Amino acid sequence: MALFLNTPKLNHWIPKLIEKSEEELILIVPYIQTSENVLKALNKADSNGVEITLVYRENKLSDYEKSKLLALKNINLLHHPNVHCKCYYNGDLLIVGSMNLYEYSEKNNREMGMLMHRFDIEDDEKGFEIYSDEKEVFDDCIHEIREIINGASLEKSSDKARERSFEIGIIKTEEDLARDLCNRLNKSFLNKKFKPFEINSKVWFAKCDNYFDKVDVIFEDKRIAIKFKLDQEELIKLYNTWVNVYNEYEFDGFKYYWNDPHQELLLYRDFTFDWSDDTNKDKKYYEGISGIIEKYRKLTNK
Repeated sequence: MALFLNTPKLNHWIPKLIEKSEEELILIVPYIQTSENVLKALNKADSNGVEITLVYRENKLSDYEKSKLLALKNINLLHHPNVHCKCYYNGDLLIVGSMNLYEYSEKNNREMGMLMHRFDIEDDEKGFEIYSDEKEVFDDCIHEIREIINGASLEKSSDKARERSFEIGIIKTEEDLARDLCNRLNKSFLNKKFKPFEINSKVWFAKCDNYFDKVDVIFEDKRIAIKFKLDQEELIKLYNTWVNVYNEYEFDGFKYYWNDPHQELLLYRDFTFDWSDDTNKDKKYYEGISGIIEKYRKLTNK
């Protein structure tokens, strides 16, 4: 549920959004004259290693204000000839409204805005939980953010941006994220080749066709789907044999379900295992899928 913001609430939430940034921060504001509170928040985000991307209106930034921004180590500074929107986004919190990063606006103007968020948050003033907003709201806004950044001119990029060809993770599309996952899996799984696979509009997964003969593997949001491409008689025979020896936790680090012969077998992570390391994570995925394939071969004599 979006939260309405007047001027005092914008003055509270904009610095908070900046400070709460974990990895990346995007600010699109035509006019900038940073207040002490905003500059303090920006410096804190910068010291925490947050990659800051700021787009302002062309020819509307004084040399003095620019020097303050360029002092930030992790700043990407761009300008756009026609930008007039005001947008603040850190991957979770999103503010769209009328307020610039302008000290006069903070103190004198009547401003309005809306705060949206991907996850449930606690309202500091009222002391209750505010539920997350619809994914489609973020998708539409992120599309416009990408368009603005693509159409802007780059003045200064951070070392990190130059290293990774100016990729901003928090505005990647579902297809981009699926492609990134495929690239990572293909490095770990060697001869098994995953490709982006569109389930429906704006929903993309990583899929390996024929991971093993007549077996497809699909990495979905929080699980791995394994599809056995057998004819009707073989599939039902396999399913009936399998459920007779079914053990939800038989594969170390995972639990799995197969509730219908005509649906995919679903492999989930068991969080008693440490999944924090990406290298070990991919190795463990390989082991889990291999366990399923080994059982499939044993039960079908393939």
